[in-house]
Amino acid sequence: MANDDNRLFLAFPAEQLAPALEALQHRLALPGRRIPPHQLHLTLHFLGQCSPEQQSSLLTQLDRLPLPGIELELDRLGCFPRAGVVWLGPSQPPPALMTLAETVELKCRALGIGKPHKAYRPHITLFRHCKTHDLPVITPVPYRPQALCLYRSTLTDQGPVYECLKRWLLKRD
Repeated sequence: MANDDNRLFLAFPAEQLAPALEALQHRLALPGRRIPPHQLHLTLHFLGQCSPEQQSSLLTQLDRLPLPGIELELDRLGCFPRAGVVWLGPSQPPPALMTLAETVELKCRALGIGKPHKAYRPHITLFRHCKTHDLPVITPVPYRPQALCLYRSTLTDQGPVYECLKRWLLKRD
């Protein structure tokens, strides 16, 4: 595994939402690049470039981490104007998700992985290269992730390609 091609992030796959999110993308009809259904995910933590040693240490930490079941109501569209990203997220993130994000950030910081984020804002990216502030109110989309994945992101001319390297199932009630 080459260090310069090992951009990693942790996210909850959102394949089960693909039909609803594709319909939302179609309804919004915004300029920019739509995120393909098989790449939809809710990021927990972007890690950036990781050495094989850092990746191995992180996997050991995550194997020991209790992963609670999480339920979200994706009820808000937003835009990160500088990044040109239009996203869907919860207006009220569940405490279990926020606690997990904080725990993962602390573990990553201890391993020297990634940069600390200003504030974690859970979201699913719907469009890239899109700048708009005129977003409608939407019907909420319920989302109960089934797993957390460690993804590798490979940049291509057609956009990033994500590969799930490891999957951890979330606890169920």
